Amino acid sequence: MAVFANEGNVSQDANFRRHLDDNWDSGNREFDKVEGLLNTLEDNLNDYRDEIHQLQESFNNLKEQHTKDNETIEKQDARISKLEDAVFNAVYINDTDELPTDTTSVSEDINDTHVVDDDNAVIIEESDPSLPYDIN
Repeated sequence: MAVFANEGNVSQDANFRRHLDDNWDSGNREFDKVEGLLNTLEDNLNDYRDEIHQLQESFNNLKEQHTKDNETIEKQDARISKLEDAVFNAVYINDTDELPTDTTSVSEDINDTHVVDDDNAVIIEESDPSLPYDIN
């Protein structure tokens, strides 16, 4: 791209005009070199922009994994504390988060009162469809 125009005034001396034209041509070549360097720099920056974007995604994934790992560590730490209390301080552990009830399930009542306690006995499960809900 020519930025500088050649001189074409006939009233100027031919040597002076040639000298000016050479300077303009030299300036145009230098300008083209600078423009090429800027284009190369822009391409490189675009490549780095993509790489930076990928690194940001990787960082966000690692940050998310780190947060999950910290949550897991906190849960395990709480469990270890409970286990230490149970083993060393004889503290009762209730991991089910259910409140104890005074009533027993129907299957427990039947198994405790009607099933013979030997190896051949049939144990009734709570999900058995033939299980009565009220025992008289």
